[in-house]
Amino acid sequence: MTEITTGEAVKAALRICKQDEQTNCRHVLLSAFLDKQHVGALDCSILAGQVCVHVLYVKPSYRELGIAKAMLAQLHAEYPELEVVCDKQVAH
Repeated sequence: MTEITTGEAVKAALRICKQDEQTNCRHVLLSAFLDKQHVGALDCSILAGQVCVHVLYVKPSYRELGIAKAMLAQLHAEYPELEVVCDKQVAH
């Protein structure tokens, strides 16, 4: 694994892929890859003008590198007109 220690290096190396399932309640999954490793995921649904985040996860050894922030930024860029809310059932 390549050692990445700064937020800018992570942004340059991070690849975020999007899966989008078109249904009544649109389901979106963002997956983050760093150095060919799957390091994080953001799972959400889009309904009634809101993006409801169900899961935001980054593998423990990749935390504090800005990966979750990058996935949320990608989500906001894809759906700038929608409010992003957290699923009330998600454990904190």
